[in-house]
Amino acid sequence: MVDGANGFVGSHLIGALVARGDSVVALARASEEVVRRKVADALTTLHLDPDLAMKVQVRTFSLAEPDLGISPSDVFSEPCTYWHGAALITFFPRREAELHAVNVVGSSYAAATFTRHAKPGSRYVHISTAYQHGTTQGKALEQWPDYNHPSEFRNDYEHSKRVAEVQLSQTGLARNGDVLVARLGVMVGHSGTGRALSDLGLYDFLRVIALFARRTPGERVRFVCHPRAALHLAPVDGTVDRLLALAGGPLDRPVRHLVPAAAVPVTDLFATISAHLPVELVAVTAEAVEAEPFSRFEAIVNMRCKFTSPYLRHEYEFESRGDAEPPPVTPRILDLLISWYLREGLPE
Repeated sequence: MVDGANGFVGSHLIGALVARGDSVVALARASEEVVRRKVADALTTLHLDPDLAMKVQVRTFSLAEPDLGISPSDVFSEPCTYWHGAALITFFPRREAELHAVNVVGSSYAAATFTRHAKPGSRYVHISTAYQHGTTQGKALEQWPDYNHPSEFRNDYEHSKRVAEVQLSQTGLARNGDVLVARLGVMVGHSGTGRALSDLGLYDFLRVIALFARRTPGERVRFVCHPRAALHLAPVDGTVDRLLALAGGPLDRPVRHLVPAAAVPVTDLFATISAHLPVELVAVTAEAVEAEPFSRFEAIVNMRCKFTSPYLRHEYEFESRGDAEPPPVTPRILDLLISWYLREGLPE
């Protein structure tokens, strides 16, 4: 069972599951037609037969209802692995109540529904983000988290994902060892082709930069960055492989970081983007901007990137182990990711 079935990770996960012969129930708010199209697209990305999407059973569900608006006897008829990945992802302000309703209360409803109705031998996988660590200094450890004040996070989304993990840690699922928390890195496209049907994270940043670069070519744009800023970009194919392996193995370590061992330096990211667009992206310190303030153009671009650029201002270190680490994004893969999106992924 996979909820959030029409999302980027959910659709690719379903594609990989049905391709290996699993019986899959996809739970989504979207229509059956939308879910099957998203899964077919994901199967194409993974170099698998898109017609396999027709084997997926689609059910409408709602995280706003205690039993998810589903028929438990229908979907919990035999032991299963329940993948909870449905979430609201937004960095916009004044969305705290919505984020709490979906990512915290909705997650608690999903776990409670599984606890009440799943057959013995079932497993529960909670998809989270490695960036629930917030702005806390030091290495993010593979352990259940403590509650932190909202001020310790870059946005309300991160805080909502932390609170959801804290609540899950207090359930019988955690006490009985029937749960896996998979904290993902920055999800990007396929490592072999760069293909990614997504507009989140890196792709939101690329969309904004491309818009300004093509309207006003030849400009320089500076961003305030940590001197050692790097992003843990995780290709979707390698991430799905790790998810399947971890969920099928022993759950003796309930919290895992699915992030590559080597992150992509922001300077490399900027250089690759600048090689494909008529713009020069430059990483600078806050002191440099204070000495030479942003131009009007730079200020506008920074304002449009204000929800993603905070991730450039920190250094991240995540505890991880080889069995959970997707293969790293090499310079060749990074070039594929950028070039594919700028060529085929940008909205019309």
